[in-house]
Amino acid sequence: MDFVFLILSFIAALISLVMFIKGVSLYISDKGYKKSWQTALMLITVAGVLAILTALMDSSSTLGTGLLITALYAVSTAIAFGVVYAVKKARGESSKGYLRYAAIALFCAIAMLAVSIFVVDDTESPEREVPGASGSDGERTVVTVASFIDGDTTRFNFEGNDVSFRYLLIDTPETNHPRIGEQPYGKEASARTKEILSEADTIEVEFDVGPKQDHYERYLAYIYADGKMVNEILVREGLAQVRYINPPNTTHLDRLEKAQEKAKEETLGIWSLDQPFDSEAHQKEENRGNGDSGTEAQFKNCTELRQVHPDGVKEGHPAYSLKMDGDRDGYACD
Repeated sequence: MDFVFLILSFIAALISLVMFIKGVSLYISDKGYKKSWQTALMLITVAGVLAILTALMDSSSTLGTGLLITALYAVSTAIAFGVVYAVKKARGESSKGYLRYAAIALFCAIAMLAVSIFVVDDTESPEREVPGASGSDGERTVVTVASFIDGDTTRFNFEGNDVSFRYLLIDTPETNHPRIGEQPYGKEASARTKEILSEADTIEVEFDVGPKQDHYERYLAYIYADGKMVNEILVREGLAQVRYINPPNTTHLDRLEKAQEKAKEETLGIWSLDQPFDSEAHQKEENRGNGDSGTEAQFKNCTELRQVHPDGVKEGHPAYSLKMDGDRDGYACD
């Protein structure tokens, strides 16, 4: 909770107690007491409101905590009404209504206590539950490596299936580009991804809020090795650049762009070159991703593909299509 507001809440409750005791003392001595009791009631109400507001304003707390504290204040109020009832009864004066007030305060305390325990999630505050506030919900699924493809594509065992994952928001140099062959730092990026994943005890994938698959039916995700995002590591080390930005799959875009700026400043990897990628080749790839299919992606079946590529094509090749990879081994029409 916010320390200042919490302290103010406790101070208000303490002063309320003092004013109540003062009121009892004045009542017994037949002096003016109503103002003291009214002030005490007002202050305990303020203390409860401050407790709830504190919980709502502080992301590290919960509404349940605020309600629990307010419930304690309500119990104190019920006890106070009970004391007043007993004192009035002992003096032979009218005590009508005070037991009812005590019961109402006690009922409110029980209700708030029940809500704090059974309704409010003790791991999240209402502030953090605003829909869409943080993009991806951060949920991760544990996977294992089935096979390595290249720097930004890996096949994982996911939900009982061997499937291909494309790393979100990044692009690494090619190791076997269909037109220009191997690109600078392509092998290094591929080797680095393999190294990171091979040494990890736990590998997890995190989907974003948008489409989970691309037009090649590859899953799109952020990959984590022992809690560290592989997408970010590759960008930070100059082995990948931020590309293929397709909202709403942009939850970690700022994070990756900051890593890229640092890599550029230190001229790491691809940023030590005159230009990090072959612009014409990548423009063709981007056009295909936006619905403008290039020549390589127009094969309707294996018969047409084998006329150009007799031995088939590997996953990652522009002509590769999952529907022509019947045995799901990463090669189409082999």
